[in-house]
Amino acid sequence: MSLQNFSKNQFDLLFGNSKDFVYLMEKTGGEYRYIHLNKSAMDLLSDQVIGKTITEVMKACDYKSIISNYDKAVKEAEQVSYQDYNYVLSEVKKYETTLIPIFDGDCTYVLGLTKEIAFDRDLEDKYLFMRSIFFNTCLSTVLVSNEGKLLEANPQFLEDFALNIEEVRLSDFFGLPFIGNADQLKDYLDEAYRGNGVTSKLLTFTHRDGNVRSFTATFSPLLQDNIVVAVFIILQDVTQLIEQEKKLRTTSLGLSNFQHAINSVAEIIIMNENCEVLDVNDRFVQQMGFTREELIGNSLEMIDSRTHSKEFFDNIYALVQKGEVWRGEICNRKKYGAPYWADTTIIPFFDEEGNIKQYINVYYDISEKKRMLTELQNIEHMFKLITENTNDMIVVTNEDGIILYVSNAYTSKLGHERKDLLGQFYTNVLTPESRENWNDELIGMPERKNSKIDLIHQSKNGEQFWTECNYTVVQDYIRNRGIQIIMVAREINERKEKENQLSFLAFHDSLTQLPNRRYLNKEFPRIVEISDISSESLAVLYVDGDNFKKVNDQYGHDVGDEFIIQFGNALMRSVRANDLVVRMGGDEFAIVLTGLLRDKTKRKHQVEQIIERINENLQQGWLISKQTFAPTASIGVAFYPDHGVSLDKLLSSSDKALYNVKSTSKNNYTIYNPELL
Repeated sequence: MSLQNFSKNQFDLLFGNSKDFVYLMEKTGGEYRYIHLNKSAMDLLSDQVIGKTITEVMKACDYKSIISNYDKAVKEAEQVSYQDYNYVLSEVKKYETTLIPIFDGDCTYVLGLTKEIAFDRDLEDKYLFMRSIFFNTCLSTVLVSNEGKLLEANPQFLEDFALNIEEVRLSDFFGLPFIGNADQLKDYLDEAYRGNGVTSKLLTFTHRDGNVRSFTATFSPLLQDNIVVAVFIILQDVTQLIEQEKKLRTTSLGLSNFQHAINSVAEIIIMNENCEVLDVNDRFVQQMGFTREELIGNSLEMIDSRTHSKEFFDNIYALVQKGEVWRGEICNRKKYGAPYWADTTIIPFFDEEGNIKQYINVYYDISEKKRMLTELQNIEHMFKLITENTNDMIVVTNEDGIILYVSNAYTSKLGHERKDLLGQFYTNVLTPESRENWNDELIGMPERKNSKIDLIHQSKNGEQFWTECNYTVVQDYIRNRGIQIIMVAREINERKEKENQLSFLAFHDSLTQLPNRRYLNKEFPRIVEISDISSESLAVLYVDGDNFKKVNDQYGHDVGDEFIIQFGNALMRSVRANDLVVRMGGDEFAIVLTGLLRDKTKRKHQVEQIIERINENLQQGWLISKQTFAPTASIGVAFYPDHGVSLDKLLSSSDKALYNVKSTSKNNYTIYNPELL
């Protein structure tokens, strides 16, 4: 069935009850247009987005990365998944989106499925999300140390003030050329250094074009062990808004021109003296989701988010009734409940008799700034909860492997006090074998960024346990050089034990517990390498029990199985510690004798001694179900490198020699001779 005829009812039958956000998009040129949304997606975006493109629905700083993922799915013609973060009802949420390209004739569609995923106990989320906030926002952001040094700035900040981060990093922040009122800025920073957040303060800076521009500034302290180590500053350029406000105060006749001028930078409501809505601009309608008809004639209770108290609004009303301009931050509510934070200016206008005739509310969207501040607070809170309460063992080291931080779970499992581990090498808590593996890992770590390694830890009392360690490499911005390694470790003793059991079963015979043919294939190259280094020879013995079939036929398979086990045990007692006994199947065994001399006469004597011990151990026999068995064996012998250099060739040669014994005398051995076979 063609998707061009795919109806909304059919779409709802498939996805209507899904709690995930599901949407069908059609590619039109370089855009993607919403065709169908399920109920969950419409509750989030509203049904008004149907027929619109992504660029019409989202902000530029949001849709660019999203469209790149759509383009990737279409270009590569395969499913693409990505993760991102959003801010919903004062809560940070993490989402995973899967994009499935669909090609229907000349039409191209993308089926998108977005589901919320919980913040797990992986520490990587905290650092990656913090970096995303800092570098991907459309606002200017800068990080200043508690000593007044510029630590880091995002690309928007560097562009606004024509700076090169390598030239200004660790410079005195107050000495930078764009700083205007340094005393006022210092007061706000001092307040933040005392641990208090400072919001919506008006400051002036010299822009890259040389003009003085106005910014609202928010100062957020970053704490470590209850000490402010740096302050995160968010700047929002409000120069246009302030200039338009100045024009507005000069004359009420310029109202229409003012509305047109700022329509592109702010949301506007015009109210009468009773605070009833007379008109709104197009941006307000687009931002809030209401129609103009729904708003006009009603009070602002329609957009009240219930965030602020009645006293808060009473104070605003009392101030503007006196003819003064009010400015501050207000959290409004969009039509479908989403919060909308705005830097708000309420300006009263008077008639010719001096009475208030109208109010103009100018809203400047600061939702992203508020979201960032909330996310920062939530992240710090979440980081503390995760690291102090998780069962996972979390450690942070520098590039040399020196421990900078350990979680409670780490100290508890290892039996060390935190003070005893800080400043020590991480390898001090590893076994010698894992120390070597970790040091090898450190060599190429800066290029890997994140990876996984299994290590054996050793506690203070000597207990050893396996761990799966997932680590992330991040830049150390505080030192302005080097890296930090954040690692989350989980105990995997049980998994390792199961892996060892599976490995044993894969390389050993289930009946005799002796190595099998697969094990011989794996080990033989190593055995040959040691033999060549030592200039020694090897012997491959193909051993077959004589008349084993009679045992099975006469006594049954249970006795036959025990017979094979005892036969293998007799072979094991006959060989040396560095030799290898392998069950090939049935009553056939292969023995690899190592460390033999290359002198043929002496080598033959060495092999005959071992064959003699085999015959003696078999003749001693064993008792099974009150029945004594003392079997004999026929043996074919092939030497490395005389009769072959590969395992297959040596097994073939010794098997041919065995066949010669079986067809003549049995209970004997023969050394492979190509002229006689």
